[in-house]
Amino acid sequence: MLALQAILERRATPAMLLLLATQVIDGIDGPMARAANVKERVPLIDGYVLDLVIDFVTCVVVPIAFIYQFHLLPSAFALALMGLAVFSAAIWFSRTDMMTEDHWFRGFPATWNLVAPTLYLLHASRVAGAVVVIVLSLASLTDIPVPHPVRVVWMRGFTLPCTVLWLTALVVEVIAKSHSPQVLRGFLLLGPLCFVGLSAARMLGWDRDTAVNIPNQ
Repeated sequence: MLALQAILERRATPAMLLLLATQVIDGIDGPMARAANVKERVPLIDGYVLDLVIDFVTCVVVPIAFIYQFHLLPSAFALALMGLAVFSAAIWFSRTDMMTEDHWFRGFPATWNLVAPTLYLLHASRVAGAVVVIVLSLASLTDIPVPHPVRVVWMRGFTLPCTVLWLTALVVEVIAKSHSPQVLRGFLLLGPLCFVGLSAARMLGWDRDTAVNIPNQ
């Protein structure tokens, strides 16, 4: 809600920092809940459903509002593209087969809270923003494999450092306000390239010795 308030007030820096904070929280809330044995202590609350509700707001609704408010889409199609992104994310979040047993997402996992700051900090054109929104929205409706950065079995030692470097680069860029070294700015693309590469490797069967493709119902 603080991020949404910052977006409505057109304060990009705090909005981006709060969006990135949601990604960190999303990475630790599950282990914390399991460590505290919440399932047994609060049996009438379904933590999985609660997590989906929170993620849909913080990873989809708020960052899509950021993309719109800071003019990262062509004005003539902005609302339609926002609708496409939110609709495809809603379908993805309602999938019963969204993740494999070895923790690969099926389709783009609607992490718009990482996409939005990346587009903004790279000064992406509105056309580029539209292309990214369309491609990722359609990718959510496919079975393209995308690794979970923390829980994935194959190449976990690679995904976690990539994610940390990507988040670090985003935070530094937000704070530095485009005064950081150009080489550091290149790390903004490190995360996306890492995950695209791993997705391609999975589709090519490079992990066939370790992959398990049983849906996690």
